[in-house]
Amino acid sequence: MPPQQGWQQPPPGWGPPQPPGKGKAPLIVGIIAGVVLLAVAGTFGFLHLGANADGGSPKRGGTMPGVCADVPQAALAEARTTNGNPAMSKERKVADGTQTSCAWDQTKGVDGSGLRNTDAYVVVGDAAGEYERRVSQSKQNNQGTINERPLDGLGDEATAVLVDGKSAFLQLDIIVRKGDTVVEVEYTGWDSGMFGNKRPDVAEFEAAARGVAEALLAEV
Repeated sequence: MPPQQGWQQPPPGWGPPQPPGKGKAPLIVGIIAGVVLLAVAGTFGFLHLGANADGGSPKRGGTMPGVCADVPQAALAEARTTNGNPAMSKERKVADGTQTSCAWDQTKGVDGSGLRNTDAYVVVGDAAGEYERRVSQSKQNNQGTINERPLDGLGDEATAVLVDGKSAFLQLDIIVRKGDTVVEVEYTGWDSGMFGNKRPDVAEFEAAARGVAEALLAEV
């Protein structure tokens, strides 16, 4: 018997079951989560790179004056300030001797991230009065808590004055009298943390400043 006309296609509801349609909600949730993760990663990456940026300057040319030129590179590298600044350094004659100022900061690509600056002063003449004046001046700093202590093994007498503020910034002044000469090293800076500045280790900070002071004392 020939097949009946009209049954070539199954009637509605007949035939193999169709797979259920996929909802778009999981896809949307996944896209949103991915965007959020990328935003968070980008923010943390930006903060990390900013905190650890190389803040140094290109290596300068020129000659440092007087005793500044004789400070060994090793002592400057320990202080992370190998970039001498002749424009901010000078030697001048005074009535009873000489006064020399020296300035160093970081060399880009050499001294790392964070911040370090070294300023030194060498004064020959009226050492007793100059020593007391510089110690007193260091203690007048109002940017943080002042901690003062004597240092052994430097010149005839030596004092360290640490300015410890609420921020990551530290300043340490080492003042030394040796005979008729006074040497002062003013060392400042902070370290880079994961996402911001952090306070340097005080013992390492002092050791770096002391190394520069010892180098200058060896030349006077």
